[in-house]
Amino acid sequence: MRVAHTEKILPCIADPWKLRIIAQLDEAPDLPLIARYLDGKYSEKLGMVVVRSGIIELNFFQNGQVTIRMVDSEAEAIEFVNRMLAMAYHKAMIAGNL
Repeated sequence: MRVAHTEKILPCIADPWKLRIIAQLDEAPDLPLIARYLDGKYSEKLGMVVVRSGIIELNFFQNGQVTIRMVDSEAEAIEFVNRMLAMAYHKAMIAGNL
């Protein structure tokens, strides 16, 4: 699973020098798995997971959309999301949950 394309690039609300990016994944994410292995907060009712890493915040949605806040560039956002997804799925494989 990876970022398929970027939908919007906007100024971040919290810091106007940073960006807020909305992207689409190439498939629907396994939200409980992402929450478990990235220490995220999962809301089944909302169909989303919130993950924080330092100042960067990611919101994964069940439709495959992901929002990234507090990044410097589109390239940084895409690379960060792809790294986080790879880490979650690798941790799940090591734990025998895939």
